Amino acid sequence: MTIVQPTFRSPKALMAGAQDAWHRLFEHCPIPILLLTPDLKIVDGNDAYLGGVSRSRDTLAGLNMFDAFPDNPHLARADGVANLAESFGKVLHEKRGQVMPLQRYDIQPEGRPWQVRYWHPRNWPVIDDDGSIVAVVHHVTDATTAILVRKAGRAGPPPSSSETLLCSADRAILEAREIVRETREAILVSRASLEENVSLSQDFGSM
Repeated sequence: MTIVQPTFRSPKALMAGAQDAWHRLFEHCPIPILLLTPDLKIVDGNDAYLGGVSRSRDTLAGLNMFDAFPDNPHLARADGVANLAESFGKVLHEKRGQVMPLQRYDIQPEGRPWQVRYWHPRNWPVIDDDGSIVAVVHHVTDATTAILVRKAGRAGPPPSSSETLLCSADRAILEAREIVRETREAILVSRASLEENVSLSQDFGSM
């Protein structure tokens, strides 16, 4: 009978194998994750995150978070950058995670127009043995489809009186106006982005 001797692996080789396994786990984890330095420079994003924001790893690495993901310039009330910056500030100051409320934070995929996006963000610090923050993790769940479906199909209970009917009508009018407003914003965003792309194409063609 042949006895198979176990293959000896040095501690250095074992450590390298473990690091490779953790790297693969990060890359292929189905939870969207972005890894940042304490000064909010992008280190890496896993496949789920990059797919969710329609960006590539090479174009994001090394960028400041808010240079990579600015507010939509065509949306007057955009506050995604301010809200996310406030959350990061609390994470860095308090050294603990924070779950943010639902955020509208539009994105612009590479070479494409701005797109409306709603997110459930969560941020937390990575702390070393000395208690210092060595990285910040940004995790998001895309809630866009659920929010838009809910806005489009929202309806109140059947009215049981004239007063209830009037309240329901007023609520329906306000919600309809909100949907119209968001639709107009989306059209303006798409139109502005299209004009910008056409202008860039023309400038490139004249070079």
